[in-house]
Amino acid sequence: SAMEALLPPENVRGMKSLNKELFKREVTVRGVVVPKRRCQEVVKALRKNSQCLKVTAIAPVREVAESKDSMLVLLVPEVEEEQFPTCMADLLTSGDASLSQTTVTLEFDNFSTTQILESILPEDVPIISGFATIGHIAHMNLRREQEPYKHVIGEVILEKNRTIRTVVNKTHSIDNTFRTFNMELLAGEDCTMVTHSENGCTFKFNFAKVFWNSRLCSEHLRVVDMLSKTAVVCDVFAGVGPFVIPAAKRGCRVYANDLNSSSTDSLTENCQLNHVSGRVSVFTLDGRQFLKDIAAKVIDYRAQRNGGEAHQAAWPMFDHVVMNLPAIAITFLDAFRGLFAGHDAIPLPMVHCYCFSSAENPEVEIVSRVKSTLGVTDLGSETKVYEVRSVAISARQYCVSFRLPKEAALSMPESCEPDAKRPRLGT
Repeated sequence: SAMEALLPPENVRGMKSLNKELFKREVTVRGVVVPKRRCQEVVKALRKNSQCLKVTAIAPVREVAESKDSMLVLLVPEVEEEQFPTCMADLLTSGDASLSQTTVTLEFDNFSTTQILESILPEDVPIISGFATIGHIAHMNLRREQEPYKHVIGEVILEKNRTIRTVVNKTHSIDNTFRTFNMELLAGEDCTMVTHSENGCTFKFNFAKVFWNSRLCSEHLRVVDMLSKTAVVCDVFAGVGPFVIPAAKRGCRVYANDLNSSSTDSLTENCQLNHVSGRVSVFTLDGRQFLKDIAAKVIDYRAQRNGGEAHQAAWPMFDHVVMNLPAIAITFLDAFRGLFAGHDAIPLPMVHCYCFSSAENPEVEIVSRVKSTLGVTDLGSETKVYEVRSVAISARQYCVSFRLPKEAALSMPESCEPDAKRPRLGT
């Protein structure tokens, strides 16, 4: 079709390394020379019909060298004369306007990212649908059939996005304890130290060494919005602080933990960057150990306070527990069994636990997993299962929020219960 003249030339297909020179092409386009005083009216009518040439960085309206009273308006290639808007047709009929042809030079910068990738990749290879941006890094998750063209894809993304300095591709799914994944550099600087803004907070971290997912931005906000300004929050898998920092900025006291020391080092720095260090205590422990340690501090603090003793540090009871490690967070709920045994007066927290489910009825399936891990028969009326996002064709990520049941938190740990008399085996 005539429109193909405005696309990149065919000889760039299959390119494995970006050569911008090959995108240059000369194109003859039609234009209409109109009186300057009628130009605005004609352009408006043409634009309304999508008949005015629209190419990045190419001006569709130009001065005419031979006549200072006229303007040249460039047209899209496929427009037929009978489709011209009335005002322009009238000018042509009266001889006040005339059609002309002009040569336009198209280069790499005149084409969109989509046009460039569609012209480079073989027709059976899908173009990338997008990428995540973390600071100055573009992070992609390429398919197998895109692999042979990964470097040229990276170079195009780098060229077309001014704020991007580094393009990486995820090479394995998240499978280790620290939720980091292997990545390869496709284009740009080999620098994974980023400064990233989210929800009015600044985060500095090494993207290659910690977990970060920009797609959870609105989810972080949803949970933080639930918190009162005086709430005490326990974040078991805190990462570099996407829940911790905005919660502390709100005024909350936060106990924050992560097993990955690269994460907690960044978290400590991010607390300073956002001026909330005074409200955050950072730990680098296994999740279960962290919950045990915090519970012990809380119990100890309450006892000292009730006994009127002077206490070293304030460890008020937490009102919320956030557990965002969806692959395995539910399994950590067993740490709550008997956590406050013998302390019936302690007000129990809301727990916000993340998980994946591909069940037909995810709510029922998730609640049943939670109950069985906690060893309870009922989760209570405050329970809600919220769908966070889709992660695969069949799997979705959810957040289940519930009040920690007394039945779990106050139960005596099995080891403390007196042994029931075991029936002796028949002799």
